[in-house]
Amino acid sequence: MFKEIPDELWEKFEPILEPLKRTKSGGSNPLPFRTILNGIFYFLKTGCQWDMIPRCYGSKSTIHEHFQRWAAAGVFDKIFRICLEEYEEYKEIAWQWQSMDGSLIQAPARQKGGTSASEEFLGRNPTDRGRSGTKIHLIVDQNGIPLGVEAAGANIHDSRLVGSTIDSMPVEPKLSPQISPNLSLDKGYDFKRVEIEVKERGYQPHIRRIGEEKFNADQEKKYPARRYVVERTFAWLKGFRTLRTRYICKGINFLAMLKLACAIVVFRAL
Repeated sequence: MFKEIPDELWEKFEPILEPLKRTKSGGSNPLPFRTILNGIFYFLKTGCQWDMIPRCYGSKSTIHEHFQRWAAAGVFDKIFRICLEEYEEYKEIAWQWQSMDGSLIQAPARQKGGTSASEEFLGRNPTDRGRSGTKIHLIVDQNGIPLGVEAAGANIHDSRLVGSTIDSMPVEPKLSPQISPNLSLDKGYDFKRVEIEVKERGYQPHIRRIGEEKFNADQEKKYPARRYVVERTFAWLKGFRTLRTRYICKGINFLAMLKLACAIVVFRAL
C-alpha cells in the first residue's frame, strides 16, 4: 500500500484542484496541493488526530481547512468519478452483476450545534446497546469494485438506503438497453418496496427471501454466492483506520473521506 499519493494518481487529481488555488497575492507562500493531499491521505490511512499529522505535510489548521473546503466543493466526488472512469476504460467494470450491503461503525463524534443527527449521519446503533453509530452503505460490481457509497445513522434500516446508494454512483452502467444489470441483496432487503425501487432504476433484483432454504435437497447451494464481494470491499475500506471508528463530526466530511477511500481502492485495482 502506498504511503503517499503516487505520480499516476496525482496527474488525475491535479486538474480538479487547479481551480481552487489562491489567486490573491501577498502573505506566506501557499503549500503545494499535493503535499496537503498527502497529509489528508495520511490522516485517512492511519486514523490519527489532525494535530498528529507529520509537520512535513503542513500544519493541522492548513490541512483541515483545505480538506473542508475541498469536501464542500465536491472535489472527492470528482476524484472518485475519475478513478472509476479510468478503471472502466482500462479494465471494464463488471456491470452485469452488482451487490449491495451496509456496515455499522461506532461514531463517538459529537453532533454539531444547529444540525440534526440525520444530517450528520448519526444514530443509535441497535446492535451496540444504543450507542452512537454510523452506517456505511455500499454498492459494488461483480469483482468488488465500489461503484457508489452512502452514509446514514446506524438506526436507519438498510432497505431505506437502496435508492440513494444506486443514485450515488458517479458513472452510468454501460450495458445494452435490452440487458438489465442484476443486483444481489440479502434477506434484510426482503420488502416489496425495495423490489419496486430497484426495478424503477433499471435493475433486476435478486433478494434472498426470509425463510428461503439456502441449500437444495442434495445439500448443494441453490445459487452461486455473489454477495460476498461487498463484504470483502468493506474489509478493504476498513483498512483505512479513519473509517473503522468515526471521529469526524461533520457528515459531509465523513462522506468525503469515504469517497476518497473508494477512489484509492479503485486505483489499487488498476
